[in-house]
This record gives sequence, C-alpha cells and structure tokens, in this order.
Amino acid sequence: MPTLSLRLAYLIALISGTIFPLGLAPFFWWPVQLLSIAGLALTLPSANSARQAFTIGWCYSFGQFTTGVSWIYVSIHSFGGTPIWLAIPMVGIFTAFLGLLPAVWFALRQYLTGNTLAWLTLPAFWLLHEWFRSWFLTGFPWLFAGEGHVDTWLSGWAPIIGSYGISFIVVLTVTMTLEALRQRQPLFLLVLMLWPIGLALQHTQWTKIEGNMSVAAVQGNVNQNDKWSRQEILPTIEKYQNASEPLLGIDLILWPETAITLFLDQYRPHMKRFGDEAKDKGSTIITGIPYRYTSATPLAGEFHNSVVAFGVGSGIYHKQRLVPFGEYVPLEKLIRGWIPFFDLEMSSFLEGQPDQPPLLVPIIGNGGNEELALIAPFICYEIAYADLVAHNAKEADLLVTVSNDAWFGDSLGPKQHMALVRMRALETQRYILRSTNTGITALVDERGHFVERIAVNAEGVLTGMAQRRSGITPYMLWGIWPILGLSFLITLAAIWQRRRAQAL
Repeated sequence: MPTLSLRLAYLIALISGTIFPLGLAPFFWWPVQLLSIAGLALTLPSANSARQAFTIGWCYSFGQFTTGVSWIYVSIHSFGGTPIWLAIPMVGIFTAFLGLLPAVWFALRQYLTGNTLAWLTLPAFWLLHEWFRSWFLTGFPWLFAGEGHVDTWLSGWAPIIGSYGISFIVVLTVTMTLEALRQRQPLFLLVLMLWPIGLALQHTQWTKIEGNMSVAAVQGNVNQNDKWSRQEILPTIEKYQNASEPLLGIDLILWPETAITLFLDQYRPHMKRFGDEAKDKGSTIITGIPYRYTSATPLAGEFHNSVVAFGVGSGIYHKQRLVPFGEYVPLEKLIRGWIPFFDLEMSSFLEGQPDQPPLLVPIIGNGGNEELALIAPFICYEIAYADLVAHNAKEADLLVTVSNDAWFGDSLGPKQHMALVRMRALETQRYILRSTNTGITALVDERGHFVERIAVNAEGVLTGMAQRRSGITPYMLWGIWPILGLSFLITLAAIWQRRRAQAL
C-alpha cells in the first residue's frame, strides 16, 4: 500500500482518533472502533522517523481524548466555577498532555522496529501504552479499546486476559486484516477466529455460586451545587435513612460515595441510632463518607475518602487510587487559589493503604444460620483499575462500588464509568452492586449484564438478589503479565529481525 503524505497522515490520524470513543459506552459501535484503529495503522507507515511517528500518534490520541473525555468540562466549568473562556483551554491542555503518553510509545516503536513486523508491533505497543497509562502519575485507565467489548463475542476473553488482552486482540484483528489485503494472503485472516472462540468462552464458568444475598442501593439524586452546604447536611442524612428504613431486613443496603457529608466521627451519633435499628432487622448499611483523623492521632486533621459498614456488618475502607484535582491537587502549594477549580471541597484526601481487609456482612438465613459475606469495596475511579479490582476480588464473594458522577452531569463520563464496572464483573466473574448519587446505580451479574438499574438523574431505590461467588479467574491469577510479556517478546523479535535485515 502506498504511504501517505505527512500532512494527510496527520489529518487522517486526528479524524481517526476523534471517532474512536464511538466504539465505547454509551454507543458501543465497535466497527467504528476498528475503522478508527485502521486509520492509525494506515498512517504510521508514513513516518520515516521517531519524531514523525510521535506526531502521528499525538494527533490520533489528541482527537481520541478530546472527544472521549470532553466530560471533564462539566466539572471544571459547571461545578468548578471556571469561566468558559478558561475552561475550554484547560480541557484542551489536559487532552493535549494525555495525547503525549501514547505518542511517546508510538515514537519508541518507530525508533526500535520501524515498519518491521508492523502488524504485530502495533498491537504490542498499543498494549504497552495502555499499561503505562494505567499507572504513570497515578494512572488514567480510561478509553481503553477492550472496554468497548462488554457485549461482543470478545467478552468471553475477559476472565482470561482482561480488557488489556481484548485491546490486543482488537488491534491485532485490524492489523492482520490489513496485512491480508496488502500481501493478498488469506492466512492472516485466521485472526478472526479469536472472535468466535471468545463467544465459546462466554459459557465457561471460572467461579462458582456460594449462595445468594438480598441487596439494595439508594440513589439520592442530591444536587451537586448544594451537596456540601451546611444546611443540606441533616436533610441529606434524613433522605438516605428515610429511603432505607423500608428496606431494613435486606442483607446489604448501599449508599453512594460521600452520601454523608459529615466526617465519620461527626456522623457516629446518627449512625448508632440508625445502625441499631438496622442491626435489629439483620441489615448492613455501607455508605461513602469522609474519614478524619482526630486530634489524638499522628495524622490529626488529615482525611480519607472512605466507605464504612454499620448495622449488623462491620469494616472500613479508605480509597487507594485518588483522582488528580478531584481528590488531591498535584503541586498543591503552588496552584491552590489560582482558580475555584483548584479549591473544590474535599480535594485533599490521603491515599489508603494497600491490602485492606474486606467489609464483613453477616447473612442470617431463615433457619437462623449465619453466613459471612466478604465484600470488596471500590470508590468511584478505583473501578477503572483492572489490576486493583482483580487483586482485591480474590478474597471477596461480592464487589460493591460507590460513586458521585454528578460532577459530570448527563455526559459521556458516567456511561463510560458504568461500562468499566461491567468489564470488571466479567474479569472477576463476580456480581457488582453500584450506588451513585445521580446514576447510574445498578446491579450487574458475573457476565457483565444488568440485573437491575435506576435511570440517570432520578431519585430511587434498587433492590435485587445477588449471587455470592468464589473462585479465581485466570486474569485474577495472572493479571496483565502474560499479554505484557508477549508484547515485549514481539518487540524483541522485531528488533532482531530489523537488525538482521540491515546487516544483509
């Protein structure tokens, strides 16, 4: 296939990246995703240097992030108080920075391998850039190609190789199909067999049912502009307690992230009264709430974004993966006070420690027998981290996640966030109960399917039966390492073949 002029390559890369998010939630137009990746694959051969490959990769990624994470404008402008004239450039700067991360990897690919084994190295370096972006500067594991396949045949691969592995398969499908056309060699089309194999794998049970438990989730739909005002504290507490009182007797009742806008030590008198009532009925309440270290402790005055279980259950969890600017401010001493966005309420949290114990929820059966459900909680953004979820799910038989997506209105963000929940359910083959302030509140089964859900921007209560499941999927056991190792081996093979060809 003839190479394109650089200017045309840059333009095609930009347009291709811009349409990429159409393959993700809420659209899930996965053929558009394949077309988008094909645009990148067809433009990269135009690069004759690492710098040119970097520019092509940046154009693609800038388009991808500009449309895919445009929802941050809502939090910066609508809730962060930043004027439009400044909010729009801030979004542009943010997406331009994000675009640098994949671009570096595409430049490195050009430098190390050129166009040698391009049909293998592009999937490998795509996987490497997703992996790198998942942890660099605390990570931004968003807009991964595999996340668009919770409903396609490839979803059967999720418990084995996770969304990272599905990303690899998606890009490999594109590159091998293009290679089949370029070489007129149908053998490359064997890659398409990975799709029906994924369909067959959907019927594989990696985990087993240990029992059932009744669950409920409350969606308060509290106005974000009023959420942290002092006069709304007691009405908000009453809203959640009044909505939950008719639910008492259900094993687990879940409230959203920071549903209670008091610190835990301030809420304890209310918690004891309602907790005693819940305990009498055999219910556990799990709520998001900020946790503050008291004056008698070494960390006095510091606080966590947390969830706590009370009633018949017990346990507390402090969030480990914090959102930059939302929950902590990078270079805080330098930029605090510049604009209202850098001074949002509750934006100075501490990270929680790794390997925190699960929450404990006793389940009392009809015969009076008691079983203990082990609950792995995840707060908001944490559900995007496939490695964290897979690790913490090993000792748990039900996953819960709480969030407050009101920061992003009815934009793409909450829908993309919900799709991540569904993918984590597939990877761990666990039920996940999710409660959010304004939606999407849902119960998802081990196949990533909705059992129940509440509409966005509505006040409501969800009830249902969740399976408690045990067992470890291959992805929970091995994580990203097998597919990451394969990507490194592909890179080494391409480097060796390129040098061998240059020596001849």
